[in-house]
Amino acid sequence: MLLNRLIHSILLSLFILGSSGLQGQGTTDDQLAAHYYREGDYEKALLYYQKLYDARPSEDNYRYYLKCLLALEEYKPAEKLAKNQAKYNARTLRYQVDVGNVLRLAGEPSKSSKHFDKIIKELDRASVTQILDMGKAFSEISLEHRALEVYNRGRKQIGDSYPFHFQIASVLGQMGDVEGMINEYLDVLEVSPSYLQNVQNTLNRVIGFEETNAYNEVLQDQLLKRVQKNPSSDIYSEMLTWMYIKQNRFAAAMTQVKAIDKRNKEDGIRVMKLSLLALNNYKYQVAVDGYKYVREKGPSNFHHVLASVGMLCAMKEDVISSEYTLAAIEDLLDEYLSVLVDLGQNKGSWEIIRDYAHLKAFYQGKYDQSAVKESIDVLSNAVQLPGLSEIELAQLKLELADVYVISNKIWDASLLYGQVEKKFKYEEIGFEAKLKNAKVFYYSGDFEWSEAQLDALKGSTSKLIANDALELSAFISENTGLDTTMDALALFAKSDLMIVQHKYDSALFFLELIESNYPGHELMDNILFQLARINQAQSQPERAAETYLELAETYPFGILVDNALMEAARIYENKLNQPEKAMELYEQILTEFTNSLFVIEARKRFRHLRGDLLQ
Repeated sequence: MLLNRLIHSILLSLFILGSSGLQGQGTTDDQLAAHYYREGDYEKALLYYQKLYDARPSEDNYRYYLKCLLALEEYKPAEKLAKNQAKYNARTLRYQVDVGNVLRLAGEPSKSSKHFDKIIKELDRASVTQILDMGKAFSEISLEHRALEVYNRGRKQIGDSYPFHFQIASVLGQMGDVEGMINEYLDVLEVSPSYLQNVQNTLNRVIGFEETNAYNEVLQDQLLKRVQKNPSSDIYSEMLTWMYIKQNRFAAAMTQVKAIDKRNKEDGIRVMKLSLLALNNYKYQVAVDGYKYVREKGPSNFHHVLASVGMLCAMKEDVISSEYTLAAIEDLLDEYLSVLVDLGQNKGSWEIIRDYAHLKAFYQGKYDQSAVKESIDVLSNAVQLPGLSEIELAQLKLELADVYVISNKIWDASLLYGQVEKKFKYEEIGFEAKLKNAKVFYYSGDFEWSEAQLDALKGSTSKLIANDALELSAFISENTGLDTTMDALALFAKSDLMIVQHKYDSALFFLELIESNYPGHELMDNILFQLARINQAQSQPERAAETYLELAETYPFGILVDNALMEAARIYENKLNQPEKAMELYEQILTEFTNSLFVIEARKRFRHLRGDLLQ
């Protein structure tokens, strides 16, 4: 034994001397020890960690010294080291766990078990910190049953002041006791409701809510039992609501939230928040249900106006995102009128008036041209409402100008666009007005003036406006350079205007003129895009999607490919009920068109179809 120690000391001295060249280059003992340990050269690492530990018996030096000994199966020195560390650090109980672990690894399970039993029994005098330290030490060596013993003994000793719920739940989860784990987490809320966010965060990490599994089912069963047992308590209803939201079961979540609101006689704020979340996750009918509930609390309720606006917004999205009919649009317009009767036509309802007029012109107007005139009348009255701010008036003027374009009063539209641009020359709404005015001149065939206005917008602070201006400017430039007469471009611009004005036969006529008079023209990919737009407008979604995909396949390097893929994806998702195909196209945009403006929306739609919760 003495000879072994002597040999070991000689080797240590020789090795350290042999490494002096490295140290001379600025390498410290700590660095060398860590280097050899990472490389798995435990013999060399051991020599350094022994030296480091003898000089400074810190936790790190001790821990790695012990690890090296165990890796080399030097159990007797390891046992001696652990006992020595435990002796001189009596308040740190994890060192006692180290002693038992060395015995366990040395093949002495009986001694190890007796040692563990002994140190756990002695916990009666331990503090919370010491109990936590010992429990963690057992978990780190995968002795979860011993960690559970420690925490249960600690709970018995310390009592309700620190019941170790989180620690016990974690250990039970590691042991595969799902029901026990969940019950521990839920028990936390019974004594400390303020830990709601902590419990939710923890469960969010350990439970996969994307699909039905054992964890989901157990959590739901336990929550339902606790809600029934404590009907006057909100905490478990809130947890149940949270779980339903994580599972994308918004209707069930809304039922819970409304129940809490009724029970506590609240003002509907919970329901408003959930309605907005449902709206953001495309659960339009759930959002409508929530907003209606709050709205029915009456005009005296603080959220009445906002609930009315939210309800109409959700209704509108529900209708126009699907393959709607004229009857559906008319029913939606009736809802708008009902709200306007309730709120009155005034400064406070200007957005509802604007959206009502927009629906009449751009949706009902596709079937009935008289709706466009009615929209103009509504907006003409709206701009006269007293008390409107300058920005609100500008928004209404922009909408009125848009409707003027539909009714072929393009110069009346240009006048209004010019007014807004002049008033808000350096603001986003002014840039938007300038872009729309440039399009008016494009429709009329004045490409030079239009392009000059578009070029001025390329530096707009709005990425969307700048991109639209850049695209149209480049389009004009490319086609005026190739065709000095600009006849083909003029025909195309007219087809563009006809589509905006719902005159689809006229739009097709102009496109056919280009194809017959200018075969092989550079506009062919744009013509395909226009044909797809017309198919969409004429309620031919399948044909529209096929045309968009034909464009993407025929002109893979064209500037309209990402636009075409996005439009096709929307159709497959919203009109044709083919979510898998839509996901495929959204993913194509994300992977092949990383600089596209559609990336943000494509990612959001892809995540929604995948089942992710969108905040």
